[in-house]
Amino acid sequence: MTRRPRSVPPEQRQVYVQVVEGLLQHGLKGQVSPRLRERLRQAGVDLDRPLLPLYPLSLWGRCLEIIVEEVYPGLPRAEGYARLARAHVEGYGATLLGRAVMGVMRVLGPRRMVQRLPEVMRGTDNYTEATLTERGPAHFELHFNSSLGGPGYVEALLESLLAAGGAKSPRVTKLHDDGDSTVYALTWATEP
Repeated sequence: MTRRPRSVPPEQRQVYVQVVEGLLQHGLKGQVSPRLRERLRQAGVDLDRPLLPLYPLSLWGRCLEIIVEEVYPGLPRAEGYARLARAHVEGYGATLLGRAVMGVMRVLGPRRMVQRLPEVMRGTDNYTEATLTERGPAHFELHFNSSLGGPGYVEALLESLLAAGGAKSPRVTKLHDDGDSTVYALTWATEP
């Protein structure tokens, strides 16, 4: 069965609670200062209340900016976003759903894990569609129907997922970004 692409207008795009929970309650554990908590509350995410099932993408993007500013203030933005992405993957792995997903990734190995990435990415929000093109045994291109701000964030996120799947020396490079869609090259070292 072929999936029809989700055509969700930008103003209706939302991320699911497990994405928010993974970062804010697990990935940043011990790093949420009173100032960060207050800035997130002012932006629209109140950590003193139960998390909502969905958050608007624009709000979530703003929260990521705030977190980078507060948690990684002395770093260049790209490095702050890369560290944030790594913390996000680690935190997502601590959620109920994330533990199951990460456990499966480790068992599958890098190649089969990458083949599952489009499905995994669809489970993070209400708008993402991802397709995969194989370029070689350890070389794939991942096409998204969207573009996410935050320099270096997606690259570090995907590299962390590849590493969780057992990839050696994972490397993700952005090949295309026109503001509406993106393409990333995913590569890793093959066993001799």
